[in-house]
Amino acid sequence: MRLVYFYERKQIVALMKEKAVDLRYENIALKTAVRKYVQNAILVIIAAAFLPKIGEGIAEMTGLGQTFVGNIFIAFSTSLPEVVVSFAAVKMDAVDLAVGNLLGSNMFNIYILAVDDFLFVKGPILSYANQNHIVSALSAIAMTAVAVIGLTYRAKRKKLFIAWDSMGIVIIYMLNLLLLYLLK
Repeated sequence: MRLVYFYERKQIVALMKEKAVDLRYENIALKTAVRKYVQNAILVIIAAAFLPKIGEGIAEMTGLGQTFVGNIFIAFSTSLPEVVVSFAAVKMDAVDLAVGNLLGSNMFNIYILAVDDFLFVKGPILSYANQNHIVSALSAIAMTAVAVIGLTYRAKRKKLFIAWDSMGIVIIYMLNLLLLYLLK
């Protein structure tokens, strides 16, 4: 992991030097940037505190169930920062940064389960979760496996408008949505 980290860091530095452009924010003082960052971070934290209650209300009002709403609506809204960062990285032609962002986010989100389990005092947290989460867990494993195979088997071109591994991930995700909807 250490070797990969240092290798990737050198690659990113080289890419940034190659793609360097004039600083867009040189007229913004560090103090102003830090203040705005803290304000927005606080706003995100406050919004995140209300998100579970809003999701619970959506699940009750629509009858879709907490598992479906949590896997679709809550996951989508909390993943928007990763989406924006990944699109920006791809636009900059920093594909490794985009892929690292998504896979790293996935790993960190799984890590949060362990932290939540530590804070959950009633017992093992996964024993209290709905059995329907097995569908999501298996879908996540399958999508990650397709991504790993796609990283290993480097296709030279796209068959259609999308690569085979991306198409596989989309199909698995859609099947996940369908199964969660049927199990609500």
